[in-house]
Parts: sequence; structure tokens; C-alpha cells
Amino acid sequence: MQESFAVFITKISLYPTVIFTGLVMFVTLYWLVSLLGMADMDTVELGDAGGEADISDLSSTGFFTGLMLKFGLYGVPLIIILSLISLIGWLLSYLYTSFLHQNVDSGILYYVFGTGALVFVLVISMWLTGLIISPIRKNIAKIPKRNASSNIGKIAVVRTLSVTDKYGEAVLNDGGAGLILKIRSDMSDNQLKQGDKVVLVAYLDDANTYRVTPVEDK
Repeated sequence: MQESFAVFITKISLYPTVIFTGLVMFVTLYWLVSLLGMADMDTVELGDAGGEADISDLSSTGFFTGLMLKFGLYGVPLIIILSLISLIGWLLSYLYTSFLHQNVDSGILYYVFGTGALVFVLVISMWLTGLIISPIRKNIAKIPKRNASSNIGKIAVVRTLSVTDKYGEAVLNDGGAGLILKIRSDMSDNQLKQGDKVVLVAYLDDANTYRVTPVEDK
């Protein structure tokens, strides 16, 4: 048992699998931090107002943005995209390391073949991730958009450990499971903390966030 575990650790530490092992560890840590209310998640929005991305002219976009458009990596939280790419890439690279890479002697060929496998696995992982999130993205696009301005004046509860001018989330009771909203505060002394009640005073359409102020005790 110990020998098998040692072999497993060795394989996930070999190039190129170690790259995806690091990514899996990163996204796992991020999920833990998010569940503890120390981070918020942003949705990748690369499309137009209609929710459909324009991939007809990738030359007008940056390389990274164009690549994400080409593989359909948008419309859902970025951490979900990274998680899927990491997990799929880790599995494929682990299989490569287990069955093929071990036959290549250490040296320059080891890294040449490893780098080729890394690129191939990354492309396949992005392609598969795009296929997986496609129905999710389409279903999200079909959900009627709520009038964000209708939430102005309502009271929400802070769910992150703190709120700043660049970071923060709150839960708004909508009569159901509750809405998780991105919030921002200009308070210099950073008084807002998890569990505090805040009033939604303004909606910033470009950033899809709400400006908030604390509920004053009566």
C-alpha cells in the first residue's frame, strides 16, 4: 500500500503532470477559501449583450481572449473553467506519464516529449471543458435577467470576511435560496465584516456590482 502511494506521488510529480498537479492544488485551495467566504467568483463575460460571443474575428481580440472564445470558455465563473481544465489535464497527463512517458529516458528527449504532451493535453482539456460548459452557458443565457436596479434599497448580509472597493459578496434574501451579489464599499476603515447587514445603494452595470453602506443601528 505504501509502495503504491509512493509510486502515485512520484508519477504526479513528474513533468508534465506536475504542472496540472499544481493547478489542481491551486483550484482546490481557491474553492476552500471561497467556501470560507474569503474570495468571490467572477463570471467570464466575453460575449455581447445577447450572451453570444463573436468569434468571427479573433484578430480583433487579445490572444488569451481569442483562445477562450475559440474554445467556448466563457459565460460561467472562471474558477469552474480552471477547475475543469485542471482536472481533465491532470487525468490525461497522468495517463501519459503512466503508460508512455516512463519509456522515455531522462534527458532532452524527456522534456521535448513532455512539452509536446503538455501542449496537446492542454488543448484537449480546453476543448473538452468548452463542451462540458456549453449547455450550462446556454441555460444561463436563457434565464431572464433580473432588473438589478430593483434591488436598490434592499438589505443584504455580507458573506465574505470583509468588503473593500475591489472585493466582497453579500446574500440577498429573494424568498428562495438567496442571491449572491458582488458588493463594494468605499469605507476607508473597512468596518464591514461577515454577517453585517448592508443596504444596496447603487448598481454599477459595467462591473455588475453593488455599492453598499452599513445598516445603521436604530
